[in-house]
Amino acid sequence: MSARVNTVFRTVFGVVFSGLIAFNAQAATVYDEVLHGDLSDNHLSPTAVGLSVGGNVIVGSTIHQPLDRDFFSVTIGAGQVLNAIVLSSYTTTDDQSFFGLAIGNGFENLGFTGVDSWALIGSTPGVSVGNNLLDFITSGLVGPGVLGPSLLGPGVYSFWLQETEGSTTYSLDYQVAAVPLPAGLPLFLSGLLGIGAMARKTMLGSSIGRHSRLLKRAARHASV
Repeated sequence: MSARVNTVFRTVFGVVFSGLIAFNAQAATVYDEVLHGDLSDNHLSPTAVGLSVGGNVIVGSTIHQPLDRDFFSVTIGAGQVLNAIVLSSYTTTDDQSFFGLAIGNGFENLGFTGVDSWALIGSTPGVSVGNNLLDFITSGLVGPGVLGPSLLGPGVYSFWLQETEGSTTYSLDYQVAAVPLPAGLPLFLSGLLGIGAMARKTMLGSSIGRHSRLLKRAARHASV
């Protein structure tokens, strides 16, 4: 496929993909420590929290003394993307808290080498209430499931919240979007592939014709 056709194909597919994302903005509380119990304090075994398409609110709290960390994981299913983690509310006796991300289930250790990305939440220059955490923690992030800035695809992701001074209560809205595959899309993509095949055939025919003319010209010169 020529570079031009390949570029057109990727551009059109990207537009189609982005246009397919559907999001239900209605949020539901899927985990509340007051109702469901304390989130895991074990970085190797985070609490699994189920998400569905739409808004999924997780409510928790952390404290510095006695130390109480929150570790939980979420799974983004096939045909879904996580396109926002909004800090919905934040109340603290300090100014900021630590928020870490690991691709996969759990954190290898409790140091910075155990996270794939992190941010400070609660106030400027960190993430303030109403901000999308994915804008911060996916910037420059590369790894399985990372589709680009503020977009995580199918896979398991673990999160770590910790207060370094005082105590904090927070709520996070994990916004999941569905990426449906319309019935007509396979036919559309087949058409694009057909265009690519025709372009290759045309280029091949042109190359063969040019090669044949060169051979005939060389033969005429040889007979002189």
